[in-house]
Amino acid sequence: MSEGAGGGQRTRRIVARVIVAVLLGIVTGYGVGQSMASDVARGRALTMKEYVANFDEYRNKLMGNGSPLWAAVVAGVFMVLAAVAVYELLVWVVDKVLAALDRRRVRTDQPGTPPPW
Repeated sequence: MSEGAGGGQRTRRIVARVIVAVLLGIVTGYGVGQSMASDVARGRALTMKEYVANFDEYRNKLMGNGSPLWAAVVAGVFMVLAAVAVYELLVWVVDKVLAALDRRRVRTDQPGTPPPW
């Protein structure tokens, strides 16, 4: 089964998507792990006396700022749109890099005799 030019571009785009997804997963996982480690360290250092003294602050933080549900939904939609836009931009950049590398590979001198034309 031979691939046309569109098939190669499609394959390269899929490879770019996989590369970006893996890299974003690694970065996100590392960030979540660091945040959890920080929370654990703060939890170990927290004493009952400090917790009771700052009870109102912790309680207010848990209750949030009281923004309405519709505002949270709108903010969530914009955050997802921004995340998808960043993802697609990164895929586009990786795709262009892969295309440049592919062109460079194709342009190199091939061993053997030149074609007769």
